[in-house]
Amino acid sequence: MALQRGVYRPRDAEHAVLHQVIAEHLEVFLRAGAEAGDGAGLPQFVEREFREFLTCGVVEHGVARFRCEGCAREHLVPFSCKGRAWCPSCGGRRMTERAAHLVDAVLPWVPVRQWVLTVPYRLRYQMAWNHGLSRAVLRVYACCSTCTRAAPGSAACRVDAPAASPSCSAPAAG
Repeated sequence: MALQRGVYRPRDAEHAVLHQVIAEHLEVFLRAGAEAGDGAGLPQFVEREFREFLTCGVVEHGVARFRCEGCAREHLVPFSCKGRAWCPSCGGRRMTERAAHLVDAVLPWVPVRQWVLTVPYRLRYQMAWNHGLSRAVLRVYACCSTCTRAAPGSAACRVDAPAASPSCSAPAAG
């Protein structure tokens, strides 16, 4: 079985479900935001992000022309919105670029361990608005991750025997 050459297929942004939903409901959403608040509506950067998303990947809003030196074919590549909020194409590209930068320029060539904290949805929503709660959860998480890395019996960690729940001996940061 021979390998096939990659063929560029531009994404069809206008027919994606997210694009259709935002295009269909944006004006109603912006009006509702203005009516619900003090009349000012959503911040300008939010509206701008929505409107730029609607132009992302759409040929009518601008393209770059590329010519393949190998086959002399020309490709029109639509401009992107470079958005940070809800554009899956631009967000995915930004995530990939950051990951490559971290691997190539920031992280040393040593084994790395990643720690992930997952909290229930109800707590996530509360943490999004309550910064004190977020700090407290992060403090407990950092303490527990320190305890799992510390040598047994070290001063950095103490394990309560009945519940077997680790607790730090370090004072809580304010």
